[in-house]
Amino acid sequence: LLQIDNKGNHLLVHEESSINVPAIAAAHVIKRYIAQAADELSFEVGDIVSVIDMPPKELTSWWRGKHGFQVGTSTATAVG
Repeated sequence: LLQIDNKGNHLLVHEESSINVPAIAAAHVIKRYIAQAADELSFEVGDIVSVIDMPPKELTSWWRGKHGFQVGTSTATAVG
């Protein structure tokens, strides 16, 4: 499945890809984070992350989100 971004670039998107999952919230990054694993997101202070899964704090401190065209997990402590 191919999609086109807002600059006309072709993107290969797998049907099961989370990039198409609608966000349930937006989070403002308050602490720089560098991914420690392939499934994590990296971001800088001031970035906006689209949150697609936000489990209760009692269960985990990790959220699933989108940053640009990347989908992955991020620590809830880096966003506010």
